[in-house]
This record gives sequence, C-alpha cells and structure tokens, in this order.
Amino acid sequence: MKSLVLLVVMVLLCVGLAQTNQGHVLLSDVGLYEQPASYAELTFTAPGDLPSALPSSNSPIDVSFSIHNVSGAAGAYQWSVILTKSGQSHVKASGTATAPAQGRVTVTKSVAMACVGGRLQVLVRLARPAESVDFWVTCPQPNRDPNE
Repeated sequence: MKSLVLLVVMVLLCVGLAQTNQGHVLLSDVGLYEQPASYAELTFTAPGDLPSALPSSNSPIDVSFSIHNVSGAAGAYQWSVILTKSGQSHVKASGTATAPAQGRVTVTKSVAMACVGGRLQVLVRLARPAESVDFWVTCPQPNRDPNE
C-alpha cells in the first residue's frame, strides 16, 4: 500500500513539473513536448461587402479588417492601408492594434484617393508578421464632353 501511495505522489509531482516552463524544457529535450503554433491571421471583416466599383472619383472606401492572434501572449501589430493606382502607392492610414492571446481585434478605416479610370488596389498590410490582404475596385470613367 505504501508503494502505491508513493507511486501516485511521484506521478503527481511529475505531472506538476511538466506544467512548468522548466518541465516544458525537459520534455522538449526528450521530444515529448512541442511549442504550440503561434501566428497571426489577417482577414477582411466582411469580404462580401467590399466594393467592386467606386460611385465617384473621390468616394471614400470603407476598409474593415481583423487580426486574429493565435498565440499564448498578447501581440501588438503595426498595420497600414495602402492604395495603389498605375504603379503609384500611397499609405492612407496606419496604426498599431493589440490583440489578446487567442483573440481578435478589428480595425475599420475610411480612406480615399482621387481615382478616375482604371483600377485601384486596396492593400492592408501587417509589418510583422509580414502579411497582407487586398482587393481591387474599378474607378469611374472620366466625364466625357457630349459636344466632342
């Protein structure tokens, strides 16, 4: 009976040690523990609501995106919204958002750029980890003089 109690106590001590940082290091050294995945996921909040065309040449574009922090600690993410037309890029908004461990943060911005004819790329970029999502909108055609 004493040996059974001693065995249970030893198992409980080992299980308790395995839950500590030092226990993780020991288990990792013998191949019995692996650090959980840690990454950030960048998505548009409502991709179906993204515009495909601008109603006027100076229409603001509402951009809403989420950062999902898949890690065991809170993370601060530097982001930017960049508009690109004809090879010319312009940072229209930027900032930092903090997402809790295993949590999400949503950022919503309204950005505008004069856009006549052609297409405009709307890019949301994280600095670290380097991730981006984008979409394209069609710009209105220039007004034609009916007397031409």
